[in-house]
Amino acid sequence: MKLTIEKASFKKISLDEISKALQKGLSNNFKEVTVSVIDCPNLKDWDCPAEGMSGNQKITDVGGEPYMHDKKYIGAEFDFKEVAKLIGSEQSYAFGAGSGAMSCLDGHCGELVINDNFITEESKSVIAMVGKNKECVAKDYTDRKHGGLGNIFYTDGKQGRVIKILIKGRSGEQGSLTQAIRAALLENLDLKGNDHLGLAGVFRVLKGKIKSHVQPDYADIKHEYYDSKLMKCVKDFLQFYQPVGSELQCYSVLWTGDPTGGNMNLRESSEHTHFHSYKNKQEAGHYHCDVTPDEIEYECYFNTADEIYRVNNIYKELASQS
Repeated sequence: MKLTIEKASFKKISLDEISKALQKGLSNNFKEVTVSVIDCPNLKDWDCPAEGMSGNQKITDVGGEPYMHDKKYIGAEFDFKEVAKLIGSEQSYAFGAGSGAMSCLDGHCGELVINDNFITEESKSVIAMVGKNKECVAKDYTDRKHGGLGNIFYTDGKQGRVIKILIKGRSGEQGSLTQAIRAALLENLDLKGNDHLGLAGVFRVLKGKIKSHVQPDYADIKHEYYDSKLMKCVKDFLQFYQPVGSELQCYSVLWTGDPTGGNMNLRESSEHTHFHSYKNKQEAGHYHCDVTPDEIEYECYFNTADEIYRVNNIYKELASQS
Protein backbone atom coordinates (compact mmCIF):
# COMPACT_ATOMS: atom_id res chain seq x y z
CA MET A 1 0.00 0.00 0.00
CA LYS A 2 1.24 3.47 -0.87
CA LEU A 3 1.90 5.46 2.29
CA THR A 4 0.84 9.09 2.71
CA ILE A 5 2.05 11.04 5.71
CA GLU A 6 1.03 14.31 7.36
CA LYS A 7 2.91 15.77 10.32
CA ALA A 8 2.11 18.14 13.20
CA SER A 9 3.90 19.23 16.36
CA PHE A 10 2.70 19.04 19.95
CA LYS A 11 3.13 21.89 22.41
CA LYS A 12 6.34 21.56 24.43
CA ILE A 13 5.46 21.43 28.12
CA SER A 14 7.88 20.43 30.86
CA LEU A 15 7.50 17.09 32.59
CA ASP A 16 7.26 18.95 35.91
CA GLU A 17 4.28 20.98 34.69
CA ILE A 18 2.59 17.89 33.27
CA SER A 19 3.26 16.03 36.52
CA LYS A 20 1.54 18.75 38.58
CA ALA A 21 -1.47 18.74 36.24
CA LEU A 22 -1.77 14.97 36.53
CA GLN A 23 -1.41 15.03 40.32
CA LYS A 24 -4.25 17.53 40.60
CA GLY A 25 -6.54 16.01 37.98
CA LEU A 26 -6.09 12.33 38.77
CA SER A 27 -6.67 12.99 42.48
CA ASN A 28 -10.27 13.87 41.56
CA ASN A 29 -10.83 10.35 40.18
CA PHE A 30 -8.59 8.06 42.23
CA LYS A 31 -8.20 7.58 45.98
CA GLU A 32 -4.40 7.58 46.27
CA VAL A 33 -2.29 9.28 43.59
CA THR A 34 1.45 9.98 43.53
CA VAL A 35 2.90 11.63 40.42
CA SER A 36 6.61 12.41 40.14
CA VAL A 37 9.34 13.02 37.57
CA ILE A 38 12.13 10.46 37.84
CA ASP A 39 14.91 8.79 35.87
CA CYS A 40 13.27 6.00 33.88
CA PRO A 41 13.82 2.59 35.42
CA ASN A 42 15.32 -0.05 33.15
CA LEU A 43 12.30 -1.24 31.16
CA LYS A 44 14.08 -4.50 30.46
CA ASP A 45 13.15 -5.36 34.04
CA TRP A 46 9.57 -5.30 32.72
CA ASP A 47 10.62 -7.56 29.82
CA CYS A 48 10.58 -4.72 27.29
CA PRO A 49 13.18 -4.91 24.48
CA ALA A 50 14.68 -1.49 25.34
CA GLU A 51 15.92 0.23 28.48
CA GLY A 52 13.87 3.42 28.19
CA MET A 53 11.47 5.63 26.25
CA SER A 54 13.47 8.78 25.57
CA GLY A 55 15.01 10.36 22.47
CA ASN A 56 13.39 11.33 19.16
CA GLN A 57 9.88 10.85 20.53
CA LYS A 58 7.07 10.58 17.97
CA ILE A 59 3.66 9.00 17.72
CA THR A 60 1.72 7.77 14.71
CA ASP A 61 -1.96 7.48 13.99
CA VAL A 62 -2.37 5.03 11.13
CA GLY A 63 -5.42 4.29 8.99
CA GLY A 64 -8.84 4.12 10.59
CA GLU A 65 -12.09 2.21 10.89
CA PRO A 66 -12.86 2.12 7.14
CA TYR A 67 -9.68 0.09 6.57
CA MET A 68 -10.91 -2.39 9.17
CA HIS A 69 -14.63 -2.60 8.49
CA ASP A 70 -15.51 -1.28 5.02
CA LYS A 71 -15.71 -4.38 2.82
CA LYS A 72 -13.74 -2.57 0.08
CA TYR A 73 -10.72 -2.27 2.39
CA ILE A 74 -10.80 -5.23 4.78
CA GLY A 75 -7.37 -6.83 4.89
CA ALA A 76 -5.46 -3.55 4.56
CA GLU A 77 -2.05 -3.73 6.25
CA PHE A 78 0.77 -1.40 7.20
CA ASP A 79 4.44 -2.17 7.71
CA PHE A 80 5.29 -0.23 10.87
CA LYS A 81 9.01 -0.63 10.32
CA GLU A 82 8.60 0.98 6.88
CA VAL A 83 6.64 3.81 8.50
CA ALA A 84 9.53 4.23 10.95
CA LYS A 85 11.93 4.80 8.06
CA LEU A 86 9.69 7.45 6.51
CA ILE A 87 9.39 9.48 9.72
CA GLY A 88 13.10 9.37 10.63
CA SER A 89 12.78 6.64 13.27
CA GLU A 90 14.34 3.70 11.46
CA GLN A 91 16.54 2.90 14.46
CA SER A 92 13.99 3.01 17.25
CA TYR A 93 12.08 1.26 19.99
CA ALA A 94 8.41 1.08 18.97
CA PHE A 95 5.48 0.28 21.23
CA GLY A 96 1.75 0.75 21.07
CA ALA A 97 -1.53 -0.71 19.89
CA GLY A 98 -2.84 -1.88 16.54
CA SER A 99 -4.93 -4.49 14.83
CA GLY A 100 -3.26 -7.71 13.80
CA ALA A 101 -2.27 -8.14 10.16
CA MET A 102 -4.51 -10.88 8.77
CA SER A 103 -1.85 -12.11 6.32
CA CYS A 104 0.35 -12.91 9.34
CA LEU A 105 -2.47 -14.70 11.20
CA ASP A 106 -3.75 -17.17 8.56
CA GLY A 107 -6.67 -14.84 7.85
CA HIS A 108 -7.66 -14.35 11.48
CA CYS A 109 -8.18 -11.05 13.30
CA GLY A 110 -6.63 -9.91 16.53
CA GLU A 111 -5.46 -7.15 18.85
CA LEU A 112 -1.75 -6.44 18.48
CA VAL A 113 0.43 -5.35 21.39
CA ILE A 114 3.38 -3.72 19.59
CA ASN A 115 6.66 -3.95 21.52
CA ASP A 116 9.57 -3.98 19.07
CA ASN A 117 13.20 -2.82 19.04
CA PHE A 118 14.44 -2.10 15.50
CA ILE A 119 17.94 -1.34 16.81
CA THR A 120 18.54 -4.79 18.32
CA GLU A 121 15.94 -6.60 16.15
CA GLU A 122 14.33 -7.94 19.32
CA SER A 123 10.54 -8.34 19.34
CA LYS A 124 8.35 -8.79 22.40
CA SER A 125 5.05 -8.17 20.59
CA VAL A 126 1.95 -10.19 21.46
CA ILE A 127 -1.24 -10.92 19.50
CA ALA A 128 -4.60 -11.61 21.15
CA MET A 129 -7.20 -13.57 19.19
CA VAL A 130 -10.62 -15.08 19.85
CA GLY A 131 -10.46 -18.86 20.19
CA LYS A 132 -12.96 -21.47 19.02
CA ASN A 133 -14.91 -21.25 22.28
CA LYS A 134 -14.71 -17.43 22.39
CA GLU A 135 -11.83 -17.59 24.83
CA CYS A 136 -8.86 -15.24 24.50
CA VAL A 137 -5.74 -16.76 22.94
CA ALA A 138 -2.46 -14.86 23.32
CA LYS A 139 0.64 -15.63 21.24
CA ASP A 140 4.02 -14.12 20.40
CA TYR A 141 4.00 -12.03 17.21
CA THR A 142 7.24 -11.29 15.36
CA ASP A 143 5.97 -9.70 12.12
CA ARG A 144 6.40 -5.96 11.56
CA LYS A 145 2.94 -5.41 10.11
CA HIS A 146 -0.32 -4.32 11.67
CA GLY A 147 -3.80 -4.17 10.19
CA GLY A 148 -5.93 -1.21 9.14
CA LEU A 149 -5.37 0.95 12.18
CA GLY A 150 -2.69 1.49 14.80
CA ASN A 151 -1.00 3.93 17.13
CA ILE A 152 2.71 3.63 17.86
CA PHE A 153 5.24 5.55 19.94
CA TYR A 154 8.70 5.62 18.34
CA THR A 155 11.69 6.54 20.50
CA ASP A 156 15.44 5.95 20.68
CA GLY A 157 14.76 3.64 23.63
CA LYS A 158 17.17 5.44 25.92
CA GLN A 159 16.72 6.02 29.62
CA GLY A 160 15.83 9.60 30.53
CA ARG A 161 13.42 11.58 32.67
CA VAL A 162 9.85 10.27 32.70
CA ILE A 163 6.61 10.76 34.60
CA LYS A 164 5.89 8.06 37.19
CA ILE A 165 2.29 7.59 38.34
CA LEU A 166 1.24 5.37 41.25
CA ILE A 167 -2.49 4.88 41.83
CA LYS A 168 -4.48 2.93 44.41
CA GLY A 169 -8.27 2.76 44.30
CA ARG A 170 -10.78 4.73 42.24
CA SER A 171 -13.27 7.18 43.70
CA GLY A 172 -14.60 8.82 40.53
CA GLU A 173 -16.74 7.76 37.57
CA GLN A 174 -13.98 7.51 34.93
CA GLY A 175 -12.93 3.86 34.83
CA SER A 176 -10.35 4.34 32.06
CA LEU A 177 -6.96 5.39 33.37
CA THR A 178 -5.94 6.76 29.97
CA GLN A 179 -9.09 8.87 29.61
CA ALA A 180 -8.61 10.09 33.19
CA ILE A 181 -5.09 11.17 32.20
CA ARG A 182 -6.43 13.03 29.15
CA ALA A 183 -9.08 14.77 31.26
CA ALA A 184 -6.50 15.77 33.89
CA LEU A 185 -4.29 17.34 31.23
CA LEU A 186 -7.13 19.16 29.47
CA GLU A 187 -8.48 20.55 32.73
CA ASN A 188 -5.20 21.55 34.36
CA LEU A 189 -2.86 22.68 31.57
CA ASP A 190 -3.07 25.99 29.74
CA LEU A 191 -3.84 24.54 26.31
CA LYS A 192 -5.22 27.22 23.98
CA GLY A 193 -6.45 26.88 20.41
CA ASN A 194 -4.65 24.03 18.71
CA ASP A 195 -2.08 23.61 21.49
CA HIS A 196 -2.12 19.93 22.34
CA LEU A 197 0.00 17.38 24.14
CA GLY A 198 0.95 13.81 23.23
CA LEU A 199 1.98 11.14 25.73
CA ALA A 200 2.91 7.48 25.55
CA GLY A 201 3.86 5.00 28.18
CA VAL A 202 3.96 1.58 29.75
CA PHE A 203 1.88 0.81 32.81
CA ARG A 204 0.96 -2.19 34.91
CA VAL A 205 -2.31 -3.25 36.48
CA LEU A 206 -0.83 -4.49 39.77
CA LYS A 207 -4.12 -5.31 41.47
CA GLY A 208 -7.76 -5.34 40.45
CA LYS A 209 -9.56 -6.30 37.26
CA ILE A 210 -10.33 -4.63 33.92
CA LYS A 211 -12.68 -4.87 30.95
CA SER A 212 -11.12 -5.66 27.57
CA HIS A 213 -12.01 -6.69 24.05
CA VAL A 214 -10.59 -8.68 21.16
CA GLN A 215 -11.90 -8.38 17.61
CA PRO A 216 -13.40 -11.68 16.41
CA ASP A 217 -12.90 -12.99 12.90
CA TYR A 218 -15.17 -11.36 10.32
CA ALA A 219 -16.82 -14.70 9.53
CA ASP A 220 -18.01 -14.91 13.14
CA ILE A 221 -19.78 -11.51 13.04
CA LYS A 222 -23.31 -12.35 11.94
CA HIS A 223 -24.83 -8.86 11.70
CA GLU A 224 -24.19 -5.59 9.89
CA TYR A 225 -22.34 -3.29 12.27
CA TYR A 226 -20.53 -0.75 10.07
CA ASP A 227 -22.04 2.32 8.36
CA SER A 228 -19.96 3.20 5.30
CA LYS A 229 -21.58 6.63 4.97
CA LEU A 230 -20.76 7.59 8.55
CA MET A 231 -17.41 5.78 8.19
CA LYS A 232 -17.77 4.24 11.65
CA CYS A 233 -19.05 1.21 13.54
CA VAL A 234 -22.62 1.71 14.79
CA LYS A 235 -23.29 -1.61 16.57
CA ASP A 236 -21.27 -3.77 18.95
CA PHE A 237 -19.41 -6.60 17.27
CA LEU A 238 -16.40 -7.12 19.53
CA GLN A 239 -15.72 -9.98 21.92
CA PHE A 240 -15.63 -8.44 25.39
CA TYR A 241 -13.98 -9.93 28.45
CA GLN A 242 -14.37 -9.06 32.12
CA PRO A 243 -13.07 -9.38 34.72
CA VAL A 244 -9.54 -9.65 33.33
CA GLY A 245 -6.32 -9.43 35.35
CA SER A 246 -4.58 -8.46 37.41
CA GLU A 247 -0.82 -8.55 36.63
CA LEU A 248 -1.26 -6.92 33.22
CA GLN A 249 1.22 -4.79 31.27
CA CYS A 250 -0.25 -2.05 29.08
CA TYR A 251 1.27 -0.01 26.23
CA SER A 252 -0.51 3.27 25.67
CA VAL A 253 -0.51 6.17 23.19
CA LEU A 254 -2.70 9.20 23.86
CA TRP A 255 -3.12 12.89 23.02
CA THR A 256 -5.30 15.75 24.24
CA GLY A 257 -6.50 16.75 20.75
CA ASP A 258 -5.63 17.37 17.12
CA PRO A 259 -2.91 20.05 16.67
CA THR A 260 -4.33 20.76 13.20
CA GLY A 261 -7.82 21.54 14.47
CA GLY A 262 -9.35 18.38 13.04
CA ASN A 263 -7.66 18.24 9.64
CA MET A 264 -5.83 15.03 10.53
CA ASN A 265 -8.98 13.05 11.40
CA LEU A 266 -7.24 11.48 14.36
CA ARG A 267 -8.61 8.47 16.23
CA GLU A 268 -11.87 9.56 17.87
CA SER A 269 -11.02 8.30 21.37
CA SER A 270 -7.64 10.11 21.27
CA GLU A 271 -6.01 7.12 22.97
CA HIS A 272 -5.16 3.53 22.21
CA THR A 273 -4.01 1.02 24.81
CA HIS A 274 -3.31 -2.70 24.45
CA PHE A 275 -2.05 -5.11 27.09
CA HIS A 276 -0.79 -8.60 27.83
CA SER A 277 -0.35 -10.58 31.03
CA TYR A 278 3.13 -10.48 32.54
CA LYS A 279 2.45 -13.77 34.36
CA ASN A 280 2.12 -15.97 31.25
CA LYS A 281 -1.65 -16.11 31.46
CA GLN A 282 -3.85 -16.17 28.36
CA GLU A 283 -4.92 -12.57 28.87
CA ALA A 284 -4.27 -9.86 26.29
CA GLY A 285 -6.18 -7.38 24.15
CA HIS A 286 -7.56 -3.84 24.13
CA TYR A 287 -7.80 -2.08 27.50
CA HIS A 288 -11.08 -0.31 28.29
CA CYS A 289 -11.39 0.41 32.01
CA ASP A 290 -11.21 -1.08 35.46
CA VAL A 291 -14.21 -2.97 36.85
CA THR A 292 -13.00 -3.15 40.48
CA PRO A 293 -12.65 0.46 41.64
CA ASP A 294 -11.80 -0.40 45.24
CA GLU A 295 -9.00 -2.82 44.34
CA ILE A 296 -7.43 -1.23 41.26
CA GLU A 297 -3.72 -0.36 41.46
CA TYR A 298 -1.51 1.00 38.68
CA GLU A 299 2.20 1.68 38.25
CA CYS A 300 2.90 3.84 35.19
CA TYR A 301 5.78 5.43 33.27
CA PHE A 302 4.95 8.04 30.59
CA ASN A 303 6.90 10.38 28.35
CA THR A 304 5.93 13.14 25.94
CA ALA A 305 5.83 12.98 22.16
CA ASP A 306 7.19 15.91 20.15
CA GLU A 307 5.29 15.17 16.95
CA ILE A 308 2.39 13.19 15.57
CA TYR A 309 2.40 11.63 12.09
CA ARG A 310 -0.90 10.83 10.41
CA VAL A 311 -0.41 7.88 8.08
CA ASN A 312 -3.00 7.26 5.34
CA ASN A 313 -5.86 9.49 6.43
CA ILE A 314 -8.59 7.28 4.95
CA TYR A 315 -11.35 9.68 6.09
CA LYS A 316 -9.95 12.52 4.02
CA GLU A 317 -9.55 10.21 1.05
CA LEU A 318 -13.15 8.97 1.24
CA ALA A 319 -14.50 12.49 1.74
CA SER A 320 -12.76 13.64 -1.44
CA GLN A 321 -14.46 10.81 -3.37
CA SER A 322 -17.99 11.70 -2.24
